[in-house]
Amino acid sequence: MRTKHLIPNHAAGLTYAARDHAAREDFGGGDGGGDPFEGFPDAVLGLIASKLPFRSAVAASAISRRWRGAAAAAPALDIDFAAAFPAAPRRRAAFAAAATAALAPPSPSPHPHPHPLRSLRLALEGLFDQAFAAAAAGHLASWLAAAAARGLERLELRLPRSRLAVLPPSLLACTGLTSLTLRLDHYALPLPSLAPFTRLSRLHLASVSLTGDDDFFGDLLSHCTELRYLILEQCRIVALRLVGPSRLRSLAITDCSWTQESSLAVLEMPELRTLRYSGAMATRHIIDGDVSLDEVLLAIEKPQVKPREATLRELLTSVGNVRSLLLSPWCIEVYRVSQILLI
Repeated sequence: MRTKHLIPNHAAGLTYAARDHAAREDFGGGDGGGDPFEGFPDAVLGLIASKLPFRSAVAASAISRRWRGAAAAAPALDIDFAAAFPAAPRRRAAFAAAATAALAPPSPSPHPHPHPLRSLRLALEGLFDQAFAAAAAGHLASWLAAAAARGLERLELRLPRSRLAVLPPSLLACTGLTSLTLRLDHYALPLPSLAPFTRLSRLHLASVSLTGDDDFFGDLLSHCTELRYLILEQCRIVALRLVGPSRLRSLAITDCSWTQESSLAVLEMPELRTLRYSGAMATRHIIDGDVSLDEVLLAIEKPQVKPREATLRELLTSVGNVRSLLLSPWCIEVYRVSQILLI
């Protein structure tokens, strides 16, 4: 793989080590011509590469032969197309080749046994242009398959709005995931079942449509029994029904949009302790009286159309005897009025 065009202009200074005789002596290059990095184990080079922006990690592969596979040994990778090529978005093929080399090095390679990959962030905004979209979809599928083979535990996937930017089946091969973030730009397709992710403890969904026609959350809660944190951000929701029994401890609904006849139901969640609800609100709320919350944030914006009194009453039942309560100005006004009416 050619990497010259990926190396920042200032990276030439990184080759100082190959010219520094004293460094060679310190790291075992007794003959004066050895590589000062030969004494570094793969895990150390991979850890260094994981702390670098992806473009710099690729540039590091040109320092010496020893660094050639450092990115492939990294325990964490942040592969962001827009950050790698902020001024040259047409270099999609070069970016794809670099990402493939980091995630699935060719065989034979300096590292014949894949190193564990704990965390991966794939931000692919700009990669799915009209001419490269089909190739990008194929690369995405192969990258996730390679990450699954390396035992991936934490994944953040950002996809742009594109007909071909879809979740590939290889995503479900990442069965070791404990944390999953899917940030999908107006993703209208149904989400696949996450039943294979039995170790999942944190799920963050952003910019997806939740119609309620399928039983996505019922399937999620029944199979992902370790799920503790659920975050819904800027989603379009028709119906959200969370029915246990479940060990969910925290629910965040942030800046979501709700249809005119939308509903939110939270039932049989004995371990739910935190509720963060901001932005717009559903038309109807059904919250189990057995839910015992410790921390509640209701940053609901004042709706343009006056909601039904029952809607407000259902929502306010969730802020009973909580230890920490934070309300938006509009919620405070509604809460005061409801208390006056009760008196």
